Formats: sequence, C-alpha cells, structure tokens
Amino acid sequence: MTEVKNKYETVIVLSAKLGEEGSTELVEKFKALIARHGTVEGVDDWGKRRLAYPINKETEGYYTLINFESTPDFTAELDRRYKITDGVIRSLIIKKDPRFANAAAKPRKAAEPKPIDVEAVAAEAVEANESAAE
Repeated sequence: MTEVKNKYETVIVLSAKLGEEGSTELVEKFKALIARHGTVEGVDDWGKRRLAYPINKETEGYYTLINFESTPDFTAELDRRYKITDGVIRSLIIKKDPRFANAAAKPRKAAEPKPIDVEAVAAEAVEANESAAE
C-alpha cells in the first residue's frame, strides 16, 4: 500500500532572546526533523519582526516559513515537538489544498493587451462626427 503524502506549510515564531545564530540553529534542527520524515521543498526566513501583541512578555520574534511534503501523522509529531521546544513562541501547520498547490508555484502570466485596430476606431469617429453634424 502506498503512503499518502500531502503538502504542508509551517510558520514558526522563535524568541528574539535566542539571537540570530540561535534561531538559525533551531530552524536547522526542525528542517532536519522534517527531512527525516518527508521532503523539505523550501525555507523562507522572514527575519526579526515585531509581534502583533506581546506573548510571554516578548514583543519581537524570528519568523520562518517552511514548505514540506510528508504523511499526515507526522504533522502531529511536529506540532508536539514545537510545543516542548524552548524558544518557540508560536507555530502553525497548514495543509495546502491540492487544487491550489500547483497554482501558487507557477507565476502568473500577465494578460496581453488586445491590439487596437486604429483604422476601425478612426472610421467610427468619422461616422460619429458626420451624424452629429447633421
């Protein structure tokens, strides 16, 4: 029987008390954990940002977004590890909708403007002027 793998994304907010090196080290630890149980598709480090409201008397945190693919039972284990790890202020794991997973990966092509038939527009303007003059 084949294992069902889903695409997920997780955002973790790490304490600013860890510093830049400490937060990078913790993110690498979670990336390695995810890689052992699935595949890491991308990591986006958002850096140090101000929190919307104080959490545990902290007003800043390091934000990181990780896109990965794994089995559904691993996400419960990952969430448990987030909760017991010192330095993790908040975490969120979201299953991506497969209908939109490929749409987000492909850049959208801008709609090309339709060419204007200058002669047809000029002919309409002439007819409008002639009918207005009568």
